[in-house]
Amino acid sequence: MNNTTKQKYELAERMLKGKIPAEEVQMMTGLDMSVIKKIEEEVAPMVRDAKILQGLDNKELNIGEILFDNNGTDEEADKDY
Repeated sequence: MNNTTKQKYELAERMLKGKIPAEEVQMMTGLDMSVIKKIEEEVAPMVRDAKILQGLDNKELNIGEILFDNNGTDEEADKDY
């Protein structure tokens, strides 16, 4: 598989993860529909899991406290840490 074909497969995978219909993916990538359907089957569990996790917060996921750095670009505020 050359780099161009590999890029088409990766593009198709990203498009399918983004919920773009298989027909549009075929039109944009030029890949055979059977190949796209195979990629779609591989991607389906990831898309399903993403839907399940959508809208949940850290307490519902039971992952404890999450720390956020509100001063990501302010090095002066981070010097003590």
